[in-house]
Amino acid sequence: MTSEVDLSTEQRTGPAGARVPARVPASRPRPGAAPRPGAAPDPGAAPDPRAAAARARRARLPDVLVGAVAALVGLALFSWRVGAPSPSRDEAVTVAVAGRGAGAIWRLVQDVDLVHAPFYFLVHVLFGSSVTVEQARWPSVLAAAATAPLLHGLARRLALPAVGPGTARAAGVAAAALWLVTPVVSRYAQEARPYALAALVATACTYLLVRAGASARRGWWVAYALGLPLLGALNTLALGVLLAHAGWLLASAPAVRRRGAAAAGAGLALAAPLLLAQSTQSGQVAFLLPPSPQQLPEHVRFALGSGAAVVAAAAAVAAALLRARARRLLLVGLLWGAAPVPLLWLLSQVHPLWTTRYLVAAVPGTCLLLASAVTLALPRARSPRRAVPVALPRRAVPAVLALALVAAVGVPGLRAQAHFRDARAGHLEDLRGAAEHLAAEARPGDGLLFVPDGEYRYRVLTQVYPDAVAGLRDLALARPAEPSATLVGVPVPVERLAAALAGVERVWVVGGPGPLVAVTAQDRETVRLLRRGYRLVQQRDLHDYGVKLYESTTPSAGA
Repeated sequence: MTSEVDLSTEQRTGPAGARVPARVPASRPRPGAAPRPGAAPDPGAAPDPRAAAARARRARLPDVLVGAVAALVGLALFSWRVGAPSPSRDEAVTVAVAGRGAGAIWRLVQDVDLVHAPFYFLVHVLFGSSVTVEQARWPSVLAAAATAPLLHGLARRLALPAVGPGTARAAGVAAAALWLVTPVVSRYAQEARPYALAALVATACTYLLVRAGASARRGWWVAYALGLPLLGALNTLALGVLLAHAGWLLASAPAVRRRGAAAAGAGLALAAPLLLAQSTQSGQVAFLLPPSPQQLPEHVRFALGSGAAVVAAAAAVAAALLRARARRLLLVGLLWGAAPVPLLWLLSQVHPLWTTRYLVAAVPGTCLLLASAVTLALPRARSPRRAVPVALPRRAVPAVLALALVAAVGVPGLRAQAHFRDARAGHLEDLRGAAEHLAAEARPGDGLLFVPDGEYRYRVLTQVYPDAVAGLRDLALARPAEPSATLVGVPVPVERLAAALAGVERVWVVGGPGPLVAVTAQDRETVRLLRRGYRLVQQRDLHDYGVKLYESTTPSAGA
């Protein structure tokens, strides 16, 4: 007999005693050696890291493409007619302040507008002293465009543990698309104020938190902690996103909770000095009043752009609460995109802070909340015979839900999108129209007054459109804005108003539309002097602006 050892030698005995070559066992390739072309993979070999990296890149490619398309669409949409709407007074203040030197900006924010200091410096660094309204809006345009791909990645990662890659990607696409088509996003994507930047940083912080929870790298936690003070610097109330972060951490593993709490605590500690400094200027929001109950639904309708979109969004949220599989996506959306609205309303009953622009940083959370409806759990097919025909439509359901949801919000909102880009009414204040009227109708030597004056900031018109008032005399201005380190300048004392009006035959008064509104003692004295020695001969009412011409009733215009 021939042993097994004998059969492994060079030759063995074949049929009829013939000698045939022995089989040579296949040799394993040397470690690191390239496999032979056409060779089958060795199941016992170690995984090739380069092949794994290539597969990972191929898997990420669709999401990279979606993010790039979302950013480009956002850039095109948000830059459309970016310079068309007349600036609001807040935007005009941005242009006026950012056009000053860095030292002048720093002196200003020691006493007022510290909350907007980062944005003022950013616009100043980008555009210098000759900044225009359109240029000052571009940081918001870019921030809003960059938020879209971040939302896609965030929604996909929040949904992925509960659903398949296809459904998670559909949820991400829905969140990004909802951000692009929601009318209030376009409104503040073209605002020369930091609200779109705050929404971007809030989204980035949430993305960093989710990435950190799924990674062993400490760098994600460090980036998250450093993002929080930046968020607080841009908008204090945007830190309300921490409520969603806390909810996500509570739903995570204990180790992730501990690291997240430490990172959030470190970030808030870094933000504390600036937040304390900002709190000393809380008088800037003293004009706000406690909101009425009807302002809650009014805000929701304004944000979504139409009543039809509100109904569609309510249906989507109800369906998500009942059937959404991606519960973490739903949780973060509820705590970030829904809860801050009633919470700010309740807080404002005690300390009034209610205004729509302070809730812009919550809109990304609203998009996540609505996108969770894409992950609805569907009933299983009862009959095995129908398994094949039902499988294909079921795979298409998330994409169909995403498309329907985006259309239900976007299509009714087209009218609001066009309105927000209207030259006169887009930003609710026709400051440009008031300047154009003065430029066309005023004569050199005419007087100029602002009623109400002071914190109502109508005088900012002279800083943004100086050519329109070049030949006019600002009768109630004692010191200009920049030398006095104020937003609109220092008015003359009340007792000097009569002397300032002496001998002036024509006086232009800029303020709100309709009758003159006297708020301060100086305003009341101005109105008294005008009624005693002048008569109204011309009035032009614009959006939130009124331009009135008064002529002296005596040749000497004596007071």
